Amino acid sequence: MPPINPQGMQEPVDPQFFIAKYLSPVLEHKWIVFACTLLGLAIAVPVSFLIEPQYSSTAVTQLETPRAQMISKVTEEIAARKGDTAFITASVERMHSSMFRTEVLKIIPKRLQDELEMPLEVQGQLKKKLKPMVKKLLKMNLPPGPSSTSVITPARLDKLGKRIEIVGDTRKGIIQITGTTFAQDMTTVLVQSYLDVWVAMNMETNKSLIRHELDFTKSQKDDYFLKLKEAEKELRSFKQTFEIPPALSSVTDMELQSQLDVLQNKVANAKERYKRIDDIFLDLSRKEKSVVNNIKILNPPQVPINPSKNMQFQIILIGLLLGAALAIGPILALDYFKGNIRHKKDIASAVDIPIIGRLPVIK
Repeated sequence: MPPINPQGMQEPVDPQFFIAKYLSPVLEHKWIVFACTLLGLAIAVPVSFLIEPQYSSTAVTQLETPRAQMISKVTEEIAARKGDTAFITASVERMHSSMFRTEVLKIIPKRLQDELEMPLEVQGQLKKKLKPMVKKLLKMNLPPGPSSTSVITPARLDKLGKRIEIVGDTRKGIIQITGTTFAQDMTTVLVQSYLDVWVAMNMETNKSLIRHELDFTKSQKDDYFLKLKEAEKELRSFKQTFEIPPALSSVTDMELQSQLDVLQNKVANAKERYKRIDDIFLDLSRKEKSVVNNIKILNPPQVPINPSKNMQFQIILIGLLLGAALAIGPILALDYFKGNIRHKKDIASAVDIPIIGRLPVIK
């Protein structure tokens, strides 16, 4: 808050005060500031080369409702429609699961698996690259850790998850998959691997929607077939016992005719049940065969031309600012504790006496 004069009015801000109090001490020790700034630059430049630029690629997909869920009649024509909110949300969560990432790790090339060991964060990259240098400098012979990247562990699954961003738009039925790598050509490989696993697993999921019903119907069909054969065998045995010709469906004896009608009706009912369950089985089989890929690739992943994130310039700028700050901070603190008189306000605050004159500048 600006100081208040005896009349109770706030004094105007005096730029000379800030120049005298903050700029003058720095200029007096400008070579120290310059040296510290150069030191910060000397440290920041090598560090900036240790931080690798990152490349990102995005695939845009549209998720449709599986055809097997929409088919109800044998002759019905079905038009594709986008998946509902629950279906899209479930698909996104599935791709975030450890099970899904395990399948992705199985198919990505070894070069990409090795790259996953390098963190995306600046601190993680510095630690990963400087640690071997420090060990070599100190000649520390520590036992090497496991070098194989083919072993799937929770830590590696977590590293893979940090390289992928999956965003679902439930209103448009769109899912975006964005992958980030240090190698420019590996970005599309990472995103395409996610797409390949998703398409394969989604096809199996779509088929499983009707496979259980198909298996149950097949067992029912087999049971009805056995019952039909038993009914036909029973009718055939009855005709053989009473020497009735196989093609004959009526006899003159009323009692035999009554028993024959019962057996013939039993066969007819068994045939009708078997035909009905067979039609259902054929319809379900057609549904299973009609399951198609309901994931449409609107924009496939493209090889990025420029890095999506490059921290080299920011690191150099931070090094310059930190170097200057490390010099300016102690200079201003030392000047404050020394109590140097640099402005008329310093005199007023030191002696608490109004200033009635001004001393000329002696050169």
